[in-house]
Amino acid sequence: MNLFYKSTFRIILSFLFLILSLGNTKAQTYCIQSGSEQIAGEEDGFRYELWNQNSQGTACMTLGNEALFSGEWDGILNYLARRGLGYNQTQEHQEIGNFFATYNCNYNPSTSSGNSYLSIYGWTIDPLVEYYIIEDWRNWIPSMADGAVLKKSFEINGSIYDIYENTRVNQPSIVGIATFQQYFSIRRDTRNSGTIDISEHFEQWESIDMNLGKLHEVSFVVEGYQSSGSFEFNELNIIADNTTLGINEINNPNSYFEIYPNPAIDEAYIKFKKTNTTKKLKIYDTSGKMVLSKNYDNTENITKISNLTKGVYFVSLNINNQKVVDKLIVY
Repeated sequence: MNLFYKSTFRIILSFLFLILSLGNTKAQTYCIQSGSEQIAGEEDGFRYELWNQNSQGTACMTLGNEALFSGEWDGILNYLARRGLGYNQTQEHQEIGNFFATYNCNYNPSTSSGNSYLSIYGWTIDPLVEYYIIEDWRNWIPSMADGAVLKKSFEINGSIYDIYENTRVNQPSIVGIATFQQYFSIRRDTRNSGTIDISEHFEQWESIDMNLGKLHEVSFVVEGYQSSGSFEFNELNIIADNTTLGINEINNPNSYFEIYPNPAIDEAYIKFKKTNTTKKLKIYDTSGKMVLSKNYDNTENITKISNLTKGVYFVSLNINNQKVVDKLIVY
């Protein structure tokens, strides 16, 4: 190989290495094996935290684009990796908006010992509350803890969650050692992908005097206790939608129409309960832009939504110069 081709070959290799390096700039890995128990920060607008109690064993977390993250743990006492939306503890959830999450997680905890769970997670202050919406788990669940009390069960989108409350006395918290309440919504039919209406859980808790305070965070977390395992989020969107309804809009649509399934993928069924009304239905995105308009004649119709991107939408039905509005989640 002559000098010209050698130089050209080296330039090409250098260029390819640069491209590969740039392509991996979003993949930042953190590990705790000794020293500090915690690594925390913010990237791409999402808070993250890796915690390894007593810096025991191996605990790692890798940040991907936007909210995506993955991790692995082995030989630990207590492992926690979480990523999500952070707040400055000045507003309650209603003041911020409606919270939703869509996710798909390759969740692989070991079942030979210890335990683990996959969950929406967060804190509030005034009152100080640690909360969980648990989607999947292995071997043990917080409802099994001493003092956990079943408060209510409710159904959402065809699945049942059991609500538990517990009191933690003189335990670590976001304000230091403190006594605080824990709230849990625990899904009966476990899963590792789907859509979560987080605000609906908040409302269910508050309907039975499990009150929340000013938000510190809304995150997705993977925890492990005396166990090992790994996980990777292939999809993760945590949405805070602050769209508000107009003064003439009614936010109790069930008397007028029903949408199912909700969340939906390619199509949704609209079942009308008022047969003597004009049925003109419009769908808006969270910015207020109309993305679909359609007239209906029958009591039940199929609406194609395959052209809509993933996210939260508002379905509006005009009835006697008023708008009846319901939420539609597309994933």
